[in-house]
Amino acid sequence: MHRPIHAALAAVLFFAPLAAHADDAPDLCVNRPGLDTPPCTLPASRVMVEVGALAWEHSAGLAARDDTLTYGDMVLRVGLGRATELELGLGGVTRARSRVGALVSTARGLGDATIAVRHGFGGEAGAKVAVQAFISAPVGRAPGGAGDWGAGLLLPIALPLPAGFTLATTPEVDAAVNGSGHGRHLAWGGVAGLSHAVTGTLSASVEISAFSDEDPDGHSAESRLALAAAWHAAPAVQIDVELDIGLTHGAPDHALILGFARQF
Repeated sequence: MHRPIHAALAAVLFFAPLAAHADDAPDLCVNRPGLDTPPCTLPASRVMVEVGALAWEHSAGLAARDDTLTYGDMVLRVGLGRATELELGLGGVTRARSRVGALVSTARGLGDATIAVRHGFGGEAGAKVAVQAFISAPVGRAPGGAGDWGAGLLLPIALPLPAGFTLATTPEVDAAVNGSGHGRHLAWGGVAGLSHAVTGTLSASVEISAFSDEDPDGHSAESRLALAAAWHAAPAVQIDVELDIGLTHGAPDHALILGFARQF
């Protein structure tokens, strides 16, 4: 099984000499890990590559078991200046395996592409509130692709608390693609969490999400608890891990996500 070209290019960029921009790199503003979206933006001319190297979701019932594996999910972020950035994303390869009794079925497909713009209010690194809009383009195929275009609007907020904690929340409203792969419906919800620096290079966070999905084929609610840690392995490099625990029937029982980010 061959990895997609975009994942291979991301790996080449990551393993390039880490000295590039190491001396003058500012504090990293990274979207991952976790469920939340930060309000910070990249400085002008800065570029960041964020890669979800591996994500595994698992759900099991009395007679059924579902496992979904995604690798090579990538986002390219570019700082445009004036606390604004452009994000270009391409979903990784998704392989879904479902077992019901003795019957096993598998499917494999590339994820969709996304284009997003984020603007922070109050500067780039110091923004406490931002607005982000995105559009998804159906370039992939199921189970990775949704089948039609979608869009959404997020309001990332981060507030400093005593003792070095940060409270983050991200309300979101989407025109989500119908489960049938045609048309759109309303989906809305948000994420809230606390983060704290454990050491100078290691931080941890705990978050909870709740979303309502009004798909015409059946409304659903999904809630997750996420535990995440991020390690700044170098001034311009982050390695991260995330563990999600499903709190409602609509969410996977658990998910494990590994990834990294590199700024240039």
